[in-house]
Amino acid sequence: MDKIIALTRQQREAILQHLTANQVQALSEFTRYAMLSRFHTHHYLKQTDWEFQGMVIDPWYQRQHDHLGDNLYCDCGRRLKNQFILRSRTSGRQLFLGISHFQQHASIPQKVAREIQAGINEINLYMDSILLAYQASRRFPQKIFQFVVDQQGFKNHEGTILYQRCNLFSRVDLPLHQRDYQDLQTLYHQLKQGVTHRLTKKEIKKLRVDIATDWRQVDQQITMFNYLLRQHGLTVQDLHRVKSNSINYALQRRKTRFFISDYKQLLALTLTKARSQLAIKLRQLSFYVQTCEEVSAAKILCEQAIQILLAHKTTSGHSHFYGIKEAKKLTEKLMINN
Repeated sequence: MDKIIALTRQQREAILQHLTANQVQALSEFTRYAMLSRFHTHHYLKQTDWEFQGMVIDPWYQRQHDHLGDNLYCDCGRRLKNQFILRSRTSGRQLFLGISHFQQHASIPQKVAREIQAGINEINLYMDSILLAYQASRRFPQKIFQFVVDQQGFKNHEGTILYQRCNLFSRVDLPLHQRDYQDLQTLYHQLKQGVTHRLTKKEIKKLRVDIATDWRQVDQQITMFNYLLRQHGLTVQDLHRVKSNSINYALQRRKTRFFISDYKQLLALTLTKARSQLAIKLRQLSFYVQTCEEVSAAKILCEQAIQILLAHKTTSGHSHFYGIKEAKKLTEKLMINN
């Protein structure tokens, strides 16, 4: 069993100082994705009035003197590294909180807050192991990964966390966590030996759940874009127009207008149709990146969205689609570009 080493804040920051901006952002997206997954699988807020809407991470939190983006704040005014976005089921009110203020501002039991903090601590340990591997001069196993990709080793597994993490880390040459590396090596050796694996019903069900979770997280990112636009003065009518344009863009060149509105609908689809719906949702997310890329208040959301797209081997691009031009004109009305 691998020895678990927890870095101090100073030790972690000392290693982070040697990472490039792209490496820091990839590591930040890995952390955010892992936390979102925990919220969706552990249902922390099930017995409360609040539902989890999303999470924003400031990758430059420790770099006070050369911070590259906007700061994040709790509703109380305290600067945050991890900002959790909650929405009241009864009133619709939204809160932007740090984990230590869940009980104070949302009356969420301390026990639940401790469970969430334990999850954050576990993810930090995972990240620390990656940083220690980087410090020891380990880098991404590019040849092994490329062989697996060339041999279609990830076919039907595009929605798995391993594949997405490999996509993120391969671009910036970060080492994998030991468990991820072992999983990739196992896949590599199977393909080398000519072993082909036929998916079982249980595995197909698990893959469908993974895709649904993925879709849900992309949808939450889109929801945060819409909330930001509304909060900064976009009218209900104009926001409806932006949403409509985003769907039209997502469905561009598709033979069908089938567009799901709830992640649970994915669970009843075939794998092929489920993957297709995820691809449509990712294209919808790229619409918001292109629409809001010059909006200063949306800088962090755009950076996170770009990382999500990269994890899925997708780019935001620069489309000449009329709906994007129209949405940009609508956002230009807002006093958020200054």
